[in-house]
Amino acid sequence: MRKKETELTLLSSCVIQLAILKLMMKSIYLQGKHVLSSKEEEISMKGSRTKKTSTIQEGTLIVAIDVGMVNNHGCCTTADGRSTKTVSFDNTRAGIDSFWGLILASKARFQCTEVIVGYESTGPYAEPLIHYLRQKSVKLVQVNPLHTKKMKEINDNSPLKSDQKDPRVIADVIRLGRALSVVIPEGDAAYLRRLNNVRERHVRERTSLLNQLQQFVFLLFPEFT
Repeated sequence: MRKKETELTLLSSCVIQLAILKLMMKSIYLQGKHVLSSKEEEISMKGSRTKKTSTIQEGTLIVAIDVGMVNNHGCCTTADGRSTKTVSFDNTRAGIDSFWGLILASKARFQCTEVIVGYESTGPYAEPLIHYLRQKSVKLVQVNPLHTKKMKEINDNSPLKSDQKDPRVIADVIRLGRALSVVIPEGDAAYLRRLNNVRERHVRERTSLLNQLQQFVFLLFPEFT
């Protein structure tokens, strides 16, 4: 009798937790839906689609950066193949300041008139660098990781990553005009993007919890499934 009461108590607890989860996710969904409906027209006016860049012309300094969580690796090169060594710098204000000095020195050394900075899409790790370079007179582009992987296979028949090799591969992709322009959300667009990311993460967490709960009920109470 006690065992049956314990099982019923556990089942009741599972049902309550499931109901709470559904209410929480419904609230998150409604909040996100409300923001989407009120902001979608304004954001569509800002042009959030990326566009391919054209082939790099002479007189342009190509700065390629392999972004990491702690350290970045970058190099400077030109359309005709002149380049600097690959250097490592911290993903901090001081580290980015030092690399900016290298960019200016390379621009003067190679007598370039404009600078294009490209990086591989790496989620949030590139944001400090992006916001820093937005204040400078450079053009920002990003490279599809699939393109860099293919380029590595073409260059040395190996798709493996290397801190010394990756910036040069990124530079090759940019030189061929296969980079994409960078769109940086601001204001409501940035708020909506982060809200949407949070909502998607909670939806994934909800799905995972529901699956675990269903497995738990199936194992302990097969008669209810």
